[in-house]
Amino acid sequence: MVSPIRFGGMASGLDTESLVKQLVAAERTKVDKYTQQKIYKQWQQSAYNDVNKTMANFILDSRKNLGLTRTTSTGALISGSIDSVDWAKKATATSNTSFDVTASATAPSGSSTLKIEKLATGASLSSTKSEGAVPAENLTSTIKASELLGAGLFDATTKEATIKINDKAIVLHADDTLSTIASKIRRETGLNANFDSGSNRFFISTKLTGTDSKIYYDSADTTTDTLMQKLNFAPMGVDPSDATKKTLSGQNARIIYNGTDPIEYQTNNISINGLNLTLKAESTVTETINVNTDVDGAYKKIKEFVDEYNKLLDGFNSKLSEKTYRDFQPLTDEQKEAMSEADVKLWEEKAKSGLLKNDQTITNMMQKMRQDLYKEVEGFGGMYDIGITTGSWRDNGKLTIDEIKLKEALRNDSEKVLNTLFKTSDIPEQTINSSDSETVKAEKLALMNQRSSEMGAFSRVYDNLTSGIKDIVSKSGPGSEAALLRSVKSNILIDYVTSGSRSLIDKDVSEIDKRISRETERLASLESRYWKQFTALEKAMTQMNSQSSWLSQQFGGGQ
Repeated sequence: MVSPIRFGGMASGLDTESLVKQLVAAERTKVDKYTQQKIYKQWQQSAYNDVNKTMANFILDSRKNLGLTRTTSTGALISGSIDSVDWAKKATATSNTSFDVTASATAPSGSSTLKIEKLATGASLSSTKSEGAVPAENLTSTIKASELLGAGLFDATTKEATIKINDKAIVLHADDTLSTIASKIRRETGLNANFDSGSNRFFISTKLTGTDSKIYYDSADTTTDTLMQKLNFAPMGVDPSDATKKTLSGQNARIIYNGTDPIEYQTNNISINGLNLTLKAESTVTETINVNTDVDGAYKKIKEFVDEYNKLLDGFNSKLSEKTYRDFQPLTDEQKEAMSEADVKLWEEKAKSGLLKNDQTITNMMQKMRQDLYKEVEGFGGMYDIGITTGSWRDNGKLTIDEIKLKEALRNDSEKVLNTLFKTSDIPEQTINSSDSETVKAEKLALMNQRSSEMGAFSRVYDNLTSGIKDIVSKSGPGSEAALLRSVKSNILIDYVTSGSRSLIDKDVSEIDKRISRETERLASLESRYWKQFTALEKAMTQMNSQSSWLSQQFGGGQ
């Protein structure tokens, strides 16, 4: 479209461009107002996303610090997670040469005994020096598969031969080196396989230990049997159920705990009666293990949680009480251009203050957390029984610890303390939907209440924070933190996604954009009208000047 010709004060002498800008600027206040509203909404959205990031990091970091890393597929703590932590009890042994030991929270205090009769081993094969058709010193990095096995075992056309180890087919090429053969065995079978050129030895072993870990092949398979012999492996045993199957199995660990009959395990990392053992060597004598509550260690972990929780509340309270400067509205691009960079920064600091002042979503979450902290845990009592309370109303829900009382509670009954704080429930989380019938809603509400009553005080904090994250996502979206939020709970964004991945603020911004668009079109139309009017003025002035000149010439010409 060709723009209309605009006459800029040629006849009138007026600065038409400036006049039109001033006239339009007087009408631009609505656009500026809408633009400021949009910027404010986007700032608010960013502030909400920062709160969600802080809450998500608190959940993940505190769980990691506490050792509560056993979660369901959705991210919820597995029932009884607190029982497996290793900071509540302390285990010591008369000697640490045969094994290392730590105690979980369920380990009974007192003494127990342990003797290690056997360590768990895997199945392993290695080339010997003198046995077999090819001495080990002749197994070199340059020898080819066809030289080792004989060309007759390879297909004349494809130059390929197939071996089978642990029921996995491995295709060899005539030109394969021993390193290539080892690589193919690793890839196809999952076994460890390696050719060491320094010692001229070929090694195959299982990755796991115990009698279930095996290396086997069919001795009737000529190609495989020839390879195993040429690699100078010691003769393997025969599978009792199949005389043609050559088998080598690992060995189970075998211990005697508290004088019982020997107990066998597939691995050297075992758990028994709340003790976590790493077996290192067979023991010639029976050793003693002593278990006691680690009062200082447990107190430290609980205090670290409380300190970080209080920091979280400080952050919330700071945002909720932050002063609002209503005279400092977001700046438009034109306003920024008229200011220095330093002044813009100072202005926006004031304009961004109070973005979440008295925010109801965060306030409701904090109130729910405080209420849930005071509720007793079914079968164990309340948090205040063990020396943890909320302070005065001035503290805004922050927790305080009576160190003497908490340590005494840990010393007397550490299991009660841990369950009061960290117990989980087997009842799954419930979501009440608007489409649910009143009966279903009532049933879900009852389950929610029962779940809450069974959970420890700090476990309820995790639940409340997770619910708070979901509520904020509905309001502002996940921003750039979707992956982080899913680390807290894999399905935490499902309601947001099913609703079209548009938050309430996204919808508000979209509506503001429409208003800006409509107002911009109106201003463009108004500007065009002003130009038409000034153009008409210029044309009239030009015509008048022309007529005046003609008349002047006529009068002048008559003298």
